[in-house]
Parts: sequence; structure tokens; C-alpha cells
Amino acid sequence: MSALRWLEHRLDKGLLRPLDMSLARLVAQHSPDDDEPVWLMALISHLAGQGHVCLDLSLPMPRPFDADDCPWLVPTVAPLADGVIIGAPDDIAPLILEGNRLYLSRHFQAEGRVVHAVRQRCQLRDWPVGLLGSLAAPLFPPVADGQVDWQKVAAINCVLHGFGIITGGPGTGKTWTVTRMLALHLLAAQQHAPLSLPRLRLAAPTGKAAARLTESLRAALADLPLPDALRAAMPVEAVTLHRLLGASRDGRPRYHAGRPLPADVVVVDEASMIDLGLMTQLVAALPDHAALYLVGDRDQLASVEAGSVFADLCGHADTDQPDTAVRQRNRFSPNLFSRLLGESLAGVSQDGQTGLPDDQVVRLEQVHRFDAASGIGRLAEAVRLGDQAAVDALRQAPPANLSWPAPDRAALVEDAITALTPMLTLAARGAPARDVLAAFGRFRLLCAQRRGPLGMETFNALIVRTLRARGLCGPHAWFPGRAVLLTRNDWSQGLFNGDAGVALMDPADGQLKVVFAGADGELRYVPPVRLPDFEDAWAMTIHKSQGSEFDRVLVVLPDSDSPLLGRELLYTAITRARESVGVASTDEVLRLTLARKVRRSSGLAERLRES
Repeated sequence: MSALRWLEHRLDKGLLRPLDMSLARLVAQHSPDDDEPVWLMALISHLAGQGHVCLDLSLPMPRPFDADDCPWLVPTVAPLADGVIIGAPDDIAPLILEGNRLYLSRHFQAEGRVVHAVRQRCQLRDWPVGLLGSLAAPLFPPVADGQVDWQKVAAINCVLHGFGIITGGPGTGKTWTVTRMLALHLLAAQQHAPLSLPRLRLAAPTGKAAARLTESLRAALADLPLPDALRAAMPVEAVTLHRLLGASRDGRPRYHAGRPLPADVVVVDEASMIDLGLMTQLVAALPDHAALYLVGDRDQLASVEAGSVFADLCGHADTDQPDTAVRQRNRFSPNLFSRLLGESLAGVSQDGQTGLPDDQVVRLEQVHRFDAASGIGRLAEAVRLGDQAAVDALRQAPPANLSWPAPDRAALVEDAITALTPMLTLAARGAPARDVLAAFGRFRLLCAQRRGPLGMETFNALIVRTLRARGLCGPHAWFPGRAVLLTRNDWSQGLFNGDAGVALMDPADGQLKVVFAGADGELRYVPPVRLPDFEDAWAMTIHKSQGSEFDRVLVVLPDSDSPLLGRELLYTAITRARESVGVASTDEVLRLTLARKVRRSSGLAERLRES
């Protein structure tokens, strides 16, 4: 059997995408007598569709390529590079082999561009020793003796470099730290070049995340001890990454290597959502002198598209080994350690082996949003570590803000209806739009799957049916209180994938429209007929919830195992909650979820260390 015939059988079974098959056929036209490149092209394309950047030839073959009837097994690495279909790093070929990693050419090139952009920004800046510490002192409250102020260290570490990462779980004060870090940038610039203050830009991958960042930024600015001239230079609004890059309707960015972004410092929040392609566009648009700082939670879900850029760049500075209780965090090489204010790092050991990218990473651990010992904090940490015993203990004796409802669909719908009724009541009464949107943000039903008995589409249909049966909404498709989530960008209207809105009467003309809260806090009323593609938002997938927060979250896992399940998925869902969380799951599905940690194949961290 030829490789093409073998692959076509997998395509017929739904195990491959049509794109995977098309690329394999293309390779077969150029290599008709060699089945292995055909099979490898289909495999790597398949992996890219699952988020992997490359194929690690040192690992077992992934499904569905591990079948017993598969005759194409990768022999040794060396014979693979033929210079035509599979080339070395300097070759021009569809597939590129570097070490044990086999890439699609575009992914190899994109990864290399990110590595180059990061490395050129990682050199220590020549600030006088102690200067940044003295400038930072008024920006941060004092800490107890013997403790390390990691927020202060993170701010100083960023200003010492042109690239930095601030990571941490929910409520650890990442945005507050970013605000102080930007203020420190301005104070340092005032010392060095007072007539040329840096241009500061803030962005996030989605409109919702940008709106949250803007809100948090403005709150943090309120008590920032800065002179008026420097306060005026602080950014007051975050935008989406696509808007920052000036993306046109076809997705092409206005700013690129030939036309750099007018910025000196760029901060990107929720950076775990950035895929390799978007990161490549971002670094290409940065002027050579511009600093780039990434902020986020590395334990959340990675991007929808290929790559786990943020987690890769976090390196080993943020890893845990719960089975041995060994924690390796915030390690610095001796050269950096000597510059990071010895008095601020008292008791923190140096690591002579640490360098790129670990030196650029600081993890924040102290939780400010809720008590780390609360149900949300304890469950999030247990899930992050895959600690089954800790999760079992929380199930046996759940704290007040943590519940474990049965995965009973009817009961879960009832719970959702009860939580949504206040918002629907406000909408029907014609309450102010901001009150309705605030009520809508208090609860969300989050599903692991889009389809299936316990999937998002099923719950949305059941909730609408129940609302109508009880007279809580009208019989028509559009009614006051209908909640929708956009699934496609509309650049002409400034509407973006992931934006959530609620149908209300527009006070300007009395017409029913969908109201959205923009990143600038302004309300926008859009007629339903002008909306881009959308879906109901009574329930959301966990993937779509990234960048959002709700007072209460009800998480629903499927009734059987799914490739989607993993710690990152459940952790992301739990950490969307501010006040309370419920997790509906069978014992077996929860166990499988905790046991699985998603690993995406990539060479980014290794190439960064090797360069």
C-alpha cells in the first residue's frame, strides 16, 4: 500500500484534515518514488493543526500515525535530509530538519525570527547600580523583613532588559506591577533623557482582554506617585494586538519590518493566547530599539493556532515538580543577580547555569484577588500541579466558595437559568446598559466541548428553550437580554472575535440593538443585522473565556474522555472566577483531566538557549 492510499484511509475516517492530505499529494508529485516524505508531510501538517510547531523525532509517533499497519517508520535522523523535500536549516525546502526536530519551513523561519528578536533585546542595560532601586522605592509599598518583593524585582528586571516576562496566577497583581514598571521606565528616562520620554503602548490578544487591561490600568494609575508630566505620558488605554499592528480587513498588518510601529515600549497582556504567527508579526513590527514585555499566566491554555510561545519563553524559571515538592522559580544567573539589588533578593540563591530565557522571567506568587487558601486558590493550584490527592480533599470537604454539582444536564440548566434571571429582568425593564452588562458578567457556564451532550451548543439551545417556556424571553429570535458572542472580526465596525454583547433598546432611537462595552469603556450599539458571525453566549467554551473574568463560574466537563481535556483547560476555567466556582464532572473524567498535561512540540526555548 502506498503512503497516499494509507493516508486516504485516515482521511475517510476523519483522522486527518483535507489540508493534510492536500500537502501530502503535493509532495507526492515531486517525490513519486519515496513514500516517507509524503507520510511525514501529512504528519507534520496534522500536528500543526493540533498546535505543534514541529515533529520531535525522538518521541513516539502521535496518533493516528502510530497504527500497527503503518509501514513508514522514521529510521535515523540523518538520512531524512535530502535537500529537496526535507532540507537542512540553510536549505530552501518544504520541510526543515534541525537536530531531532522536523518543521514546516514557515514554522522554522517564524520561530527563528522570534528567537532573534528576543535575543537582541536581552542584553543588560548599563544603568548605574542602585539607581533603579532608588527610583522604584516610592512606587512599591515596603515588605516585611526577610521577604522578597517580587513585584518590585519584576519591574526592575524588565527595565534592565529590552525583553521581559511577568507571569503569575490570577490575582497576583500582574497589571499593577506593569503599571509600576512603566512608571519606572519613565522615571529612568527622565534621569537619562528628560526631553525624550518613551512612547508606551499596551495591547492584548482579544477585545475583552484589552478592555480588562484598560480597566485595571486606570485603577492602578489612581494611586501612582508620579509627577504630572510623567503621569501624562502613561498609557490610559490598551488595544487589541491586531489594532496595534494596524491589521487590515484581510489581516495584513500596517506595521511591519519595513514600516516599524511608532513605539518605544510595548506590553502585551494575556500573552499565553499569542500563537507563533502573531508573535512573528509583532516582533517584525517592533523598531530595533523598542522593548517588549509579555504578561500572562503560563499555566493557562496555549493559543488556538500553532505554538505555545509564552510558555516556551518562560523556560524553566516557572516549573513545579509536585511529586518531590521541588520548586524552581525566579532563578537568576550571577551576572544578573549582582544587578538586581542584592538587598531586594536577600535569601534568593543564584544559579550559575541559568541564562536565556530564565533571566528574563519573574513569577509573582502572592494572591491579592482572593485568599490563596480559599477554594478557588487551592483548587487552581492543585489542578495546575495535577495533585489528585489535594483535589480529592477539596471534594470531600469543599470550602464555601467551591462546589461539585453532579454532571446532570437538567440541573445544570436550572442553575444557569437562576443565575441569568437577574440580567434578563434588568434588560426587560429597560435598565441602563452598564447595569445589564455588569449583571451579565457575574456568571458564566463554561463547557470543555463545543458539541456533545454536555457541550456549549447543547446548553445554549436548552437554556433558550427553557427561557421561552417560562416566559422569560419573547418568541422572536431577538429580545432584550439576548447575549451573543462574536466569532469573526469586522474591522470596519471595530468588532472582534470574542467580543460579548447583550441586546437592549438603544435610548437614542428606541430600536433593539446589541450593546458592547469597548476597551475605552464606551458603549456601542450595533443593529443585529450588522453583526458579523456570532453565537449565543449563555454558555461559552473554556477556550473562548480566556481573557475574561466572572464573579461565579460553573465548569462542565464532558461525560467521557476527550483529547481536549487536560490540566490547562480546567485551570483556565477555574481561574476565570473571582468569587466562587463549581465543577461538574464524573470522577473518572476529572481523574483523566488531572493526569494529562498538554505538551506542544516546539524548538523555541532550546533554540533560544543555543543561539
